[in-house]
Amino acid sequence: MEQSVVDTGVNGSAYESPVQAYREERRLRQAGAWIILYLLLQAQLGLAWDREWHDLVGRDQFWIPPHIMMYSGLGGVGIVALVLILADTLRYRRRKPGVDDGSTVHIFWVFHAPLGFLMVGFGAFTDLLAAPFDNYWHQLYGIDVTLWSPFHLMGSIGGVLAGLGSVYIFASEASIERQTPGSHDHFLGLKGSEWGVVILLAAFIELTLPSLTAFIPVPLGSVQLLTYPLILTIAVCGSLFGVVQTIRKPGIASITITILCVEALFTQLFVPWALDYIVPRFGYTFRFAGRDPSFNTTLIILPLIFFLSAFLVDGLSYWQRLRKGTVQDSLRGVMIIGMLMTLPLLVFPSLIVQMLLQGIHASVPPDVIHVLGPDWLDTLVTLPVTLLLGAIIAMLASSLGDIWHLSRQ
Repeated sequence: MEQSVVDTGVNGSAYESPVQAYREERRLRQAGAWIILYLLLQAQLGLAWDREWHDLVGRDQFWIPPHIMMYSGLGGVGIVALVLILADTLRYRRRKPGVDDGSTVHIFWVFHAPLGFLMVGFGAFTDLLAAPFDNYWHQLYGIDVTLWSPFHLMGSIGGVLAGLGSVYIFASEASIERQTPGSHDHFLGLKGSEWGVVILLAAFIELTLPSLTAFIPVPLGSVQLLTYPLILTIAVCGSLFGVVQTIRKPGIASITITILCVEALFTQLFVPWALDYIVPRFGYTFRFAGRDPSFNTTLIILPLIFFLSAFLVDGLSYWQRLRKGTVQDSLRGVMIIGMLMTLPLLVFPSLIVQMLLQGIHASVPPDVIHVLGPDWLDTLVTLPVTLLLGAIIAMLASSLGDIWHLSRQ
């Protein structure tokens, strides 16, 4: 007979059983993970809004609406992480089931908490610490919409750390669910924690889409080294191999890119609307006459080419499954597939912009026009670097996915 959730002692008083304590730990971590996921997506949407606000409106003060949206999300992430770290430290000291050295890490000789929540906490703290310094930087140097200021880089590092920590949280919960008898809850073939991994890695790819303008070419004499394909390679190859090795279900890379397309579309619908709606109501004006907020068609079409890379890694996973009858083993040949995945990332972005300019006549921001449309010699110079990076990232991401697949911390 299954053990009762609540047992009764000899004096008739109820006490918490190991089964109940274990389930409470799962609910605590999963609730924290989903709240953090929402807050991170809010902060990322605020960041996209903030970039356009600085470009089209300016930066007269710190407490502009995009900053409020972004930093309230990051602050909430930090609070949730701190609460769970303190709660699990207390539960560890009380020897609660599910909170032990196998499911937590020890830090600063005091705290015992899941690795993912610690990473999220440090990431959020880094972001919030960068905020006042970034504000002071803007007071000294004015409007700055580039990534390459010190405290924008500091904030980017904090954001990436928080995102990776969230992936660790969901991946560990998915690993525990796979090893728990009777755990069959799923939606469209994926458990809730697995959906969390997919959404986060899709959001990471979306975060790098503005690399088309932030990462300008590096002059090498009479030619240039294109840098935006390198960033897209890190994001796309890393995320797709990571999600395939973490979840190990057919078609998961394509599902990730589908989620990316939804996220990108929502962002591009929200940002122009938010600018048009908020700017006049707060008494602001746009800096440039005749340049109003517009739907960025480039950042909607660009994710579609990532399906080519997704089909390659899904095809490799499916082929291995046919040969071995399982997708539970590590993928073989990842370096070759990683190199092949980089080719559309190098070739197609410039073709997309040229198509939009000459055929569809869609709205394309001026900075995108300036960066893209490279000479074929620039593409040839960039090709070997991109291929090498694709092979390295595919190998590293596949190994990290193996860790996520097995992690219980």
